[in-house]
Amino acid sequence: MISVSQAIVRDPERCGGKPTVAGTRTGVHHVISYLNLYGGDLERVHAEALEHLSMDQLQAAVAWYHDHRDEIDAILRERAEEYERGVSEAVAA
Repeated sequence: MISVSQAIVRDPERCGGKPTVAGTRTGVHHVISYLNLYGGDLERVHAEALEHLSMDQLQAAVAWYHDHRDEIDAILRERAEEYERGVSEAVAA
């Protein structure tokens, strides 16, 4: 497995500085969102959603999440709220 510190990076020029898988624009929050959607099945996440990432990269993102759960959960809440606002605005229009 690759080290988490090498696999997960922050770049203020990429994805608003949110933690991403190195060399990609895939955020740790994307990995965790799919992991939640697929009932914790990381192999399914790889096969059906994020096949461009290696299993090592996915595992590193999950490990990073476990050490930074509050931050990623806040990103996921923010994204859900933004989605709900957009739906409400579309229905009102």
